[in-house]
Amino acid sequence: MAPFWKSAALLFVALRFGDLVNFVTGVWLVPKFVGPSELGAVMPLVQAAGLLSLPVSILVAPYSRLLAVHLARGQAGKAKAMVRDAALLSGAAFLASAAVSPFVLPPLFSRFRVENGNLAVAIIASAAVGAVTPVFSETVRAMGRFGVVSLCNLVCAPLRFAVMAVAMPLRGITGYFVGQSAGPVFTSILSLGAFLRGVGRVRPEPYWREDRAAFFSFVVPFAALSVAGGVRAMAELMPMSFIPQTEAAAYYQISRFSELATYAGVTLVYMLFPVVAARQAQGKDSIDLLLRTMAFSALGGLALSAAVAAAARFLFPFFPFLSPYAEYSGYILPFGAISSLRVSAACFEAHETGRSDFRFVRWALPVHLAATAALALICRGPEALRLGAWHLRHVVFAMGLPAALIFAGAFATALLRFRSVGR
Repeated sequence: MAPFWKSAALLFVALRFGDLVNFVTGVWLVPKFVGPSELGAVMPLVQAAGLLSLPVSILVAPYSRLLAVHLARGQAGKAKAMVRDAALLSGAAFLASAAVSPFVLPPLFSRFRVENGNLAVAIIASAAVGAVTPVFSETVRAMGRFGVVSLCNLVCAPLRFAVMAVAMPLRGITGYFVGQSAGPVFTSILSLGAFLRGVGRVRPEPYWREDRAAFFSFVVPFAALSVAGGVRAMAELMPMSFIPQTEAAAYYQISRFSELATYAGVTLVYMLFPVVAARQAQGKDSIDLLLRTMAFSALGGLALSAAVAAAARFLFPFFPFLSPYAEYSGYILPFGAISSLRVSAACFEAHETGRSDFRFVRWALPVHLAATAALALICRGPEALRLGAWHLRHVVFAMGLPAALIFAGAFATALLRFRSVGR
């Protein structure tokens, strides 16, 4: 496992540099040009862009898994044909998403009290490039070209900062989404070039007859889980529209700090899928690796959250862009814990999808659906349900309970399988 952890260390350094630049962007640059009245709408609109790109993400995932298998077998011709077809399908899927956007975005703008202007166009463009980029970036990840992945992460964050610094003074929240598109465009170009150099001038080879059954056995459960999880994640952010605007803006700043907890595990999530898919193709087991990555992500994230929360109590009052939210700094720890549990559960999902084992959907899907149904009732308005006024502490519960249940199911499933193989 030494090469895995060595590559993980290299990627970790690159990702952390990008995260540092993104952190400065999120904590300082974005609030500088997006007023408190719209700041609370940033994360829900980002999630909406993710939902619009979901059809493309669903199509890309099985291609990514099958790409890893073909590349592990040295079948470059089939891999080249898959990248071509994935790009074409992604374009078609995004056109369908763009057609739905007029029914999705205007109600969100109204609910979060933001002006449209060119915002819808910027969100659709951001969703488009963000959705198509994985077609190319997943190829270099499947090839194990983590050096290219690291370079993308080193360049993308400064590029995003530079574009936002130019665009956001013109129209704050619209400029934010314009900047979001810069990194994916660069990643797509670099990743496609690296893939074509890696496979050389091999001719595309037919793959569909061989992979058709595997494709559909993968995409159907993955689609069900992705749609349910995406809708649930969107529903979790909807209460932001009826908590006080100051608290919604505070959540944006707090979430920049609580996401530091994900630094412990997000690198491993990114690497786990192709490694597990390749090991599965070679008939090797990887349950021990899964348990270590889940434990590292959860415990490391919790420790990091506690340290950040302790430091924030003293740092917030000294910075003008943070001091208005100093009284809410204590929320960094619970939101950081939620992020840690989500990343740990994402390790499990990456491992299982890499193995094309979707038995966990039997328990994960009902959790997503039940949480979404409960949140849908809440989003009718707390007053209508006689719940009283909502505040950030209620949002902690709305986000934390599904995260805890999914993590518990994932860890229990992994532990039972570990014991069953006699480790």
